[in-house]
Amino acid sequence: MTERSPGETILAVSNISLSFGVMKVLDNISFDIRRGEIRSIIGPNGAGKSSMLNVINGFYHPQEGSITFKGETRKRM
Repeated sequence: MTERSPGETILAVSNISLSFGVMKVLDNISFDIRRGEIRSIIGPNGAGKSSMLNVINGFYHPQEGSITFKGETRKRM
């Protein structure tokens, strides 16, 4: 059996923060996903999972941070 090493970074989420009014929903979130990896976002109700996915897909726009997809940093996806 050969050992697989992760490939290039496909998605990099760096220092994302998102607020709705005075409520801070995401605070300085960072992670990356490399080719061949499988990741999940888990947590209790109200932890910000759906908000994080909505930032990644461009439905919400973060107040801070950046998202890089396949080497291209995008402010609006």
